[in-house]
Amino acid sequence: MSGTGNRKIILFSFTGTGASLGRRLCGKLEEADHICEAYAPEKYAQEGVRPMPADRAELIGGQWGRAAFLFIGAAGIAVRFIAPWVKDKYTDSPVLVLDEKGRYVIPLLSGHVGGAAALADEIARLTGGTAVHTTATDVQGKFAVDVFAKEHCLEITDRAAAKAISAAVLAREKIALYIEESYRDMLPSQAEGMLPGEVILCGTREEADAYRYQVVVSGQLCGQRPDRAESEDLSGSVILRLKPLETAAGIGCRKGIAPELLEQGFLDVLRESGISIRQVKMIASIDLKKDEPALIRLAEKYDVPFVTYPADELRTVEEVSAGSEFVEKVTGVDNVCERAARLCARNRETGVDGTLIRGKCIREGMTAALAAYPARTAGKTGCAKSDEKTTDILIFAGTTEGRLLAEYASAKGIGCYVSVATEYGETLLRDLENATVLTGRMDGQEIRTFIEEKKIRLVIDATHPFARAVTENIRAACVEAGKHLPVRCVRCLRQDDEACGGPERGEGPEGTSGIIRVDSVQEAVEYLQQTTGNILITTGSKELELYTAIRDYRERCFARVLSAGPSVQESVRLGFEGSHLIAMQGPFSVEMNLALLHQTKAAYFVTKETGRAGGFEEKLEAAQKAGAVLVVIGRPKETGLSLDEVKELIARP
Repeated sequence: MSGTGNRKIILFSFTGTGASLGRRLCGKLEEADHICEAYAPEKYAQEGVRPMPADRAELIGGQWGRAAFLFIGAAGIAVRFIAPWVKDKYTDSPVLVLDEKGRYVIPLLSGHVGGAAALADEIARLTGGTAVHTTATDVQGKFAVDVFAKEHCLEITDRAAAKAISAAVLAREKIALYIEESYRDMLPSQAEGMLPGEVILCGTREEADAYRYQVVVSGQLCGQRPDRAESEDLSGSVILRLKPLETAAGIGCRKGIAPELLEQGFLDVLRESGISIRQVKMIASIDLKKDEPALIRLAEKYDVPFVTYPADELRTVEEVSAGSEFVEKVTGVDNVCERAARLCARNRETGVDGTLIRGKCIREGMTAALAAYPARTAGKTGCAKSDEKTTDILIFAGTTEGRLLAEYASAKGIGCYVSVATEYGETLLRDLENATVLTGRMDGQEIRTFIEEKKIRLVIDATHPFARAVTENIRAACVEAGKHLPVRCVRCLRQDDEACGGPERGEGPEGTSGIIRVDSVQEAVEYLQQTTGNILITTGSKELELYTAIRDYRERCFARVLSAGPSVQESVRLGFEGSHLIAMQGPFSVEMNLALLHQTKAAYFVTKETGRAGGFEEKLEAAQKAGAVLVVIGRPKETGLSLDEVKELIARP
């Protein structure tokens, strides 16, 4: 990735020769996708070079920290021009000086963090001159942690530690570099051979702990490492944690592009930019592409929300590195990918667009650009105090996994909202510290409103696999809220995702035992309509009405439902009452299931493929012992993250 990104560069010159050089250089920089403005005294102004404004202070001050400044002339002039605004290399603009003949270009300010050093190298290539570097690490060809952080879109969280690492490099100390497994795709496979000799790339934290100086790329920034024993003493270590910046990706593509081609092009841009797919929080495009199969598939595969914007909203982004008349004629905007990325990462409170960290990249049939969301810890060092915790996580529970995630967040001291549908669900969670339990079902609009009002950053769908409508409402609400907030929605998969064992449909001995697999409750009902004998139903009250299509269902069918008021009332309304209604709360042992099968004289036992957490194994064993046919409604195929992966997301700041 270019260390300069694709940023705005303001050039000042003070003579006719300097103005001519500035004009030519502007043209070359714009060809490299930079945005340039050139200024000179009025008598030297020419095509492509504007007259110097009367109020230089307003021009420089208004763009300070947002643009780079290149002075063609004496270094002293540059120093006097910028002096009032110089404060901190982490927020200052990059400033460079170039002589009138283009022989030497010197980065004066914000060389590493701002990218002045990389920009100097680029300008030297364009002019055929030489970049003059004075920073110690540059002169000695040593590892510069601020350059490494910038090139890989990482945030330096502790400036004192960064300074100590730089000093250690110059003192010829070895530096351990550990990259959390989730982010290792940000480096090319040959990365170890490309690193300076003083940097040791470590595969584990234990390996890194053998070194006094450590650079750790991790989303987990505060507190003690969860895998570190209390007795470990690393008090003499200097550990600098680099936090991956949250990134929005803007994508434009040809209609009907092959999904594999789009994915290959996008991942190529990420690799070239030193960015992990895990850093991408949103994928954005123009609303003309809202139904583009390749974009939808890409978002689903990597579990990244996909949003689109109308052309008039994309045009509110003020600057792009390059525009296309053809694209504007077709779509209504001159540059889809950059505008979509910056708009998606816009700070909705300040109205400031996301920072472009990778301008328009053209690949076969598609374009992509990357923009960074405002850093959560920008301008701070260390970690937030314990009394500064925010609650910006929303967990939709309803399964064992949902409860385990809420308990994990509570144990970590992380605030979260936990949504449960029933009062019983609330009783399982009400004693958790740091958790606010929300009882009652929310529709899509209510979910969206809650996310926006509470500024939720992470929504976890840990609802039951068969609650498809709820999952769709959650996802849709996150997509809509994501147009205004950097919110991520993840699906937590059940811990046991293996299909149940046993014989296939119709393979039970003489049709009296075994397993019958179906894809829906409706299909189960159609099968049962062709049978005789009693039926024990354990698929819940929501779809119980479908079973009323079975002939003599009031005599044949027995329903086991939750012992909650609404479930019981709905069951009774449908005609399941007396001994034919069993209101109980699980979990159910093999013995309990077997007792109910014997009590109801059930020849068929209907269940959903709920996995180990849902008690499927106990149902299977009970059916086998009772000689009943187990009718299994298959689990919907899903994509998402494991329980441990979701816990990792919760732990990130």
